[in-house]
Amino acid sequence: MADRRWRAALCSAVLCVTASEAAAQTAARASGSVEVTTDHRRRGISWSDGKVALDAIATLPVTGALRVEARATTLRGSPRHAGADLGLDGSAAYVADLGGGLTVTGGVTGHFFPGERETSYGEIDAVLGYAIGPAQIEGFAHYAPPQDSIGGDNLYLGARVGGSIPATPYSILAHVGRTTGGTDDFVRAARLRPDGDYTDWGVRVERTVGNVAIGVRYSGTDIADEVAAASPFANREDAGDRLTAHIALFF
Repeated sequence: MADRRWRAALCSAVLCVTASEAAAQTAARASGSVEVTTDHRRRGISWSDGKVALDAIATLPVTGALRVEARATTLRGSPRHAGADLGLDGSAAYVADLGGGLTVTGGVTGHFFPGERETSYGEIDAVLGYAIGPAQIEGFAHYAPPQDSIGGDNLYLGARVGGSIPATPYSILAHVGRTTGGTDDFVRAARLRPDGDYTDWGVRVERTVGNVAIGVRYSGTDIADEVAAASPFANREDAGDRLTAHIALFF
């Protein structure tokens, strides 16, 4: 019951922000991207069961500081999300400019998996960013309150740094993160923490020409293979070191 109340509140928040956007009739321009990747990975683990995936994102500013975002990802029947073929994310975020290159962002994100009952969950998001020259440094926190669909609660803390390489069409982004949380149901908790608490890291390099980006990503974790397979939601092959390639179109 608590799960349903949390998801209902999250959906209401996102829908209210979307309605506000329509009423505001802002002149701000929407943006988006469509990406094809050899493996869709988040926080060091595969969401598409190691298979080629399509990822589409649309972002719409509501005001200068408030934005809403929708995301759709093909999951290829991933066991991590009970065999779902599609993942839908909806989020709303407020960005405050503190001056001197410093920004703070707060928001909520809902993760939904059509056709699969009791798999959706929500998170509260916070990001502290600092721009210095062409580089952006960020510290972030994403917290999922206790929900049956993820077997407890989940906290992801980390940092990333990235930016364009001056006088070149290349950009680079590196991150490190730590996932922790309380466990009420080990089987469900393995969706986001296959080996209990774990650390992940990664590097992305892209070359951009016009509105097209081609790149590679490396991601890794300290998840032990023999433990990662203990739950049907955690394929041991989805949590190891991986090099993936992608091509994205921005509009």
